[in-house]
Amino acid sequence: MTVDEETPLVAVSPSQPGTRVFWYRWYVLLVYVGLVTLQGAVWNHWGPIASSMKAVFNWDNATLGLLTLWGPITYVVSFYGWTLFLRYRGLRLPCLLSVGLVAVGCALKAIPFQSDAVFLAMCHACGVLNGFAGPVAMAAGTKLAAEWFPMNERVTAVAIAALSQSLGPTLSFLIGPLIVQDVNGTALTIGFEFNNTISAVRGQVSLYNYIDFGVAFALLLLTLMYFPSRPKLPPSISSQVERSTDRGLRHLGLNTWLIVIAYGIPSGVSGAFNAVLAINVAAFGIDETEADWIGFVSTAVSMAVGLVAGRIVDCFRRPRMALTSFLLMTASALFYAWLTLICDRLLPSGFYYVLASNILGISSMTAAFPLFYELACESAFPVGEETTTMVVTTANNVFSGVFLTVLLFPQAGTLWMNYLMTGSCLISLPLVFFFKEVYNRRQFDLQGVPEDRIQAE
Repeated sequence: MTVDEETPLVAVSPSQPGTRVFWYRWYVLLVYVGLVTLQGAVWNHWGPIASSMKAVFNWDNATLGLLTLWGPITYVVSFYGWTLFLRYRGLRLPCLLSVGLVAVGCALKAIPFQSDAVFLAMCHACGVLNGFAGPVAMAAGTKLAAEWFPMNERVTAVAIAALSQSLGPTLSFLIGPLIVQDVNGTALTIGFEFNNTISAVRGQVSLYNYIDFGVAFALLLLTLMYFPSRPKLPPSISSQVERSTDRGLRHLGLNTWLIVIAYGIPSGVSGAFNAVLAINVAAFGIDETEADWIGFVSTAVSMAVGLVAGRIVDCFRRPRMALTSFLLMTASALFYAWLTLICDRLLPSGFYYVLASNILGISSMTAAFPLFYELACESAFPVGEETTTMVVTTANNVFSGVFLTVLLFPQAGTLWMNYLMTGSCLISLPLVFFFKEVYNRRQFDLQGVPEDRIQAE
């Protein structure tokens, strides 16, 4: 974790000869954030209303786990094709196609069906289509930042794009329970309004699906109207460097792979961990509504912390991103260890203890994620950002898939989730420690180093 310099970025102009920064870069980023947010919300659509779906539609943990698992499965299957698509066709067409996939998926689950089996099949189809949109939603942010933003705004843009992956699930924790009432099997069997309750919940689920489709359709129109691949003039010197088409996955060196795995394990586990948080804490007297609030508050706070961290990093010429990431992941491991001891009843438990430990754990971890993205892109440059980030986010989905696969076996219980969450943070620490911190792309921007002198780590 060594770096040569840490100087405040006060003398670097955002615009250099032959470059220009356009104000509407923020609009392009906003539209992309819409895609990221929507895709994440649809992926986490069912978790916050899990108890209602179990009671009214007779779903079980395996069904809920598989609906969530489609995201990692389709990601791993399709990421390389999306990498090539982004490399050769730029941002517009891949983003447009991804929004279209999400919109079609939302339309399928919004169609009113009399058969619960057909409805479930359409929900699975939505999960598959939404999952295929995942690679662009998760990995194109670094390419967008490199194409549209100057050096002293790049980490901020990456942080906004990356943390938007949490915004969708966060909104689903808030909106889902507000629309779909929380019910359980006991309430439906002993109440006098048995049929009315079932009918009401079914109507609420339909309304929730209609809202998803409406948002997806609006975002599709926005993307169609204006979403260019790149500005008329580049925002920085490094963005003018042609990313050679022969520098792909096989050119990612060991140094870059260290940071890929250091990010992939904890990020994949934490994404799945938070998606099924209600299942995890149900055994400790925390109902679905309280679990949803824990998920919402935790993710909202973590996003704010991550954005602040990204902006601070942009204020330095050569920020110590590896050291910062190491400290953040150490803190996250300690806080998740606290949560594990709470769930093991070795420390005082309760709603506020779970809330505090989860907020602190996920906030520390999430603040490090945009830094991992940038460290990978900097060390791999001049390999294209889309290639590096696809690898980074694919690692995320592989480990998320492993986590969710265990849910298909109910006999495993839930305690393992907390141990795995803590262990994933600990595993990343030695990987970050041995990572050689290099800034190939920033060096190009600051010094105008010829392309043939840039070392791809």
